[in-house]
Amino acid sequence: MLKDQNEIREKENHRVFKQLLNTFVKEDLTDLTNEEKPKEECTKNVQIIPKIFYNEFTKQLKVEFKIGDKQLYKIKNLPEFYEKMLNKETYKYGSKLNLIHEELSFTEESISILKFLLKYAEIMKYNNDLTSEYSYYTKNFVPDSILISNTGLDDFFSCLEGKDVLFQKADKEKTIHFSKEEPYITFTITQKENKFKLKSNIDVFSYDFLQGKEYIYLLFPNAIYRCDSNFKQTTLKLLEVLRKNYTNEIIMDEKELTSFFALVAPKMEEKILTKDLSDEIKERCVPKKLGIKIYLDYDEKNNITADIKFCYGELEINPFVQEKVSIARNIIGENEALNKFIQTGFLLDKANARLILTNNDKIFSFLSEEIEDYMKKYEVLATDTFRKKQIQTFQMKSIGIRIENHLLEIDLSQIGIDLLDLNEMMQKYTLKKKYHRLKDGSYIKLEDNETMQFLEELTVNLNANYNEWKKSGIISLPSYRSLYLEKMLKNLKNVEIKTDKSYQTIISSLKENQNTAEIPVPKNLNANLRLYQKIGYQWLKMLDQYEFGGILADDMGLRKNNSNVNNNIIICK
Repeated sequence: MLKDQNEIREKENHRVFKQLLNTFVKEDLTDLTNEEKPKEECTKNVQIIPKIFYNEFTKQLKVEFKIGDKQLYKIKNLPEFYEKMLNKETYKYGSKLNLIHEELSFTEESISILKFLLKYAEIMKYNNDLTSEYSYYTKNFVPDSILISNTGLDDFFSCLEGKDVLFQKADKEKTIHFSKEEPYITFTITQKENKFKLKSNIDVFSYDFLQGKEYIYLLFPNAIYRCDSNFKQTTLKLLEVLRKNYTNEIIMDEKELTSFFALVAPKMEEKILTKDLSDEIKERCVPKKLGIKIYLDYDEKNNITADIKFCYGELEINPFVQEKVSIARNIIGENEALNKFIQTGFLLDKANARLILTNNDKIFSFLSEEIEDYMKKYEVLATDTFRKKQIQTFQMKSIGIRIENHLLEIDLSQIGIDLLDLNEMMQKYTLKKKYHRLKDGSYIKLEDNETMQFLEELTVNLNANYNEWKKSGIISLPSYRSLYLEKMLKNLKNVEIKTDKSYQTIISSLKENQNTAEIPVPKNLNANLRLYQKIGYQWLKMLDQYEFGGILADDMGLRKNNSNVNNNIIICK
């Protein structure tokens, strides 16, 4: 029985090994066999030709693809085509097309549409694989086209921009052009007696509107145009008003025409043609070019005030004062300017008929960033008071350093700012605030400030006593902090550094005599010191020379009763 089992196991092992050999050797043998036969030539310079089908009821596009060189073949299964490309498979579509599925087989013009096809075919493949696990009916579904989504429409247009593409609507087939330019659409105003007609240069019922993710598209009989959001908010809005009212024109009286030019036309000036209007009507109804002046100042509470003037020629209008004005005004432009002030944080000072900015954070933001945009768009005029209270960058002017009574003294009395202000500035800098406002209303920028960074290192890393500092402007530190201070001073730029001879002597001496081995052990010392004891003695002696303090622990074995070390050394037992 045991013998039979061993024989069965041995046969099974032999079968598995034979399968292993066949798996690897079979491919090699196949390759040898193929070498003996003449290889069939594969097609190069293959084109991908898309064809668009448009459903005018659902407003949807779908696209099919044909490939080939001399003869075209429809791709009947897009996920399957994706797999062939993934595996670089060779496949014969017909007598005229034997294709290696790789990019090199396709024309340069076809690469962009190939990538589009593969991107969406991959999505279809994995979606079909997932749904086929749960649904019997999806197994019989063969996806031969891509239904263009909003995102897909943006991608598809980018592939075909500037090209002519096959297009089928209902049973009619033609080519349409994917235009790089927006459609040329204008609106002309003509006058007949006391009535005015607004009409577009196109038939407003001649296009379909398609929504992409980032763009909109107008589909005309012979072309499709990509348009941006501005076109959607202006030209398309006007076209849609006409369409929804089943008309190609709008009739207005003079009062309505004035409102049109005040509220609608400013958004699309280049699209509104007025060449057929009389000069008299233009003078009464068409607003002159809007200019905006802003007068900036500070009030007694250091709030920013803004007096605004809307200018039409020589006429200046305060928007917060009720005046009878007989000219046509650009209401859209005026409102846009006022909204900009509101977004910045300005409030209405009704009593003075002006705007006012009171919030410190918003004033700082206005002065440091937003004012430049105002100056680009408007004519900004400022008083001398306003100019003086701009944002300053705090820069230390000079610093004095000396050694006095064995202490390192740092003189900041000439730092260039009131020491009480400096106290608040240090607190705000620690809290990562962007600015400090001085009593005169001007601002000091705290971010990316080397002086503030230096002062913070003094107070934090060197434990400077700020209570003494803010009284006299002098910081007192142990003299052993000299080397660290010297390192900090190297990071200061454009600062006058005044040092006395004592400080200079210590710094130069420390740099020259950093090697303690040059300090000899006393000759009258009746002991044989080990190496670590010599090093310890020399270190203590160096501290003694510069009148620095040190700590000698009880278990260091350095003979603490040695008279050659003075009282600056603390002995811990």
